[in-house]
Amino acid sequence: MRLEHMSPAHVRRALDIYMQFAWPEGGGQTALATLKELEGLATLDELFARFEKVAGSSGGLQRFALRLGNQRYPFMKFVVQEHLVYGEYFFSVDTHDNLDIRPDSPEFAEWTHLKDFNRGLKHRIERGWDEAGLPTNADLRALLVELSRVERGEVKRKTILLVDDEQDVATGIATLLEAHGYDCELARDGLEALERLARDPLPDLVLLDYEMPQLDGEEVLRRLRREERTAHLPVLLATASQIDLSRLRRISGLLRKPYPRHILFEMVARLLAAEEERRRRS
Repeated sequence: MRLEHMSPAHVRRALDIYMQFAWPEGGGQTALATLKELEGLATLDELFARFEKVAGSSGGLQRFALRLGNQRYPFMKFVVQEHLVYGEYFFSVDTHDNLDIRPDSPEFAEWTHLKDFNRGLKHRIERGWDEAGLPTNADLRALLVELSRVERGEVKRKTILLVDDEQDVATGIATLLEAHGYDCELARDGLEALERLARDPLPDLVLLDYEMPQLDGEEVLRRLRREERTAHLPVLLATASQIDLSRLRRISGLLRKPYPRHILFEMVARLLAAEEERRRRS
């Protein structure tokens, strides 16, 4: 939805639906206090001034986040952002459950159940928005498919494995990359990605989301780099989280969400060219 077509009423309707699903027995103290602060604000500028503003990759796209939590987890966020397409804004839920709890931790099984709960809740909220005619990632996917019909590129003979549990966004990005001449494969989570990467031929590049169920991007990267056949596989990591880059030294590139699509194309082309050069010299 273009920002000039969005009104405070759209945002408040989205917040009402969020609360119905996330707090079915009444909002938590923090969530209700946050919503009370928004009462009486008449413009989007006033509303978004109360949100956390997150800087994405270079390109000037905007992301506004409001922490509202849910009945089992206090850190889930309501997000309004433009992503990939300048001027078009969409509502989404950020589960924000990227705590560093590794598979060998005794709390890992319980943490996995909580993440599954958050993921299911996210889908229910976003489906509620979609049914209410509010802009969601389903609309972003449709817009990217339309753009792919006019934005075309020459055949690259390169394969990209796109790993992202946000299926609407992943499908839209894959459609755009294919329009620009790449072959694209999709994996829905880290486990599915590792299963694919255990088979030949390897893709030429992995576009890897950081926050995912089962195995997050960091764990996927760790497992790739310990295997000789994937140790040098180019990996472009995408995240909206503030992460410690010292722990991700072996990524090939980083995309901060939200990012414009031209930055994606430039990063992909640069990393593939660098890999060609590395292979030529080795």
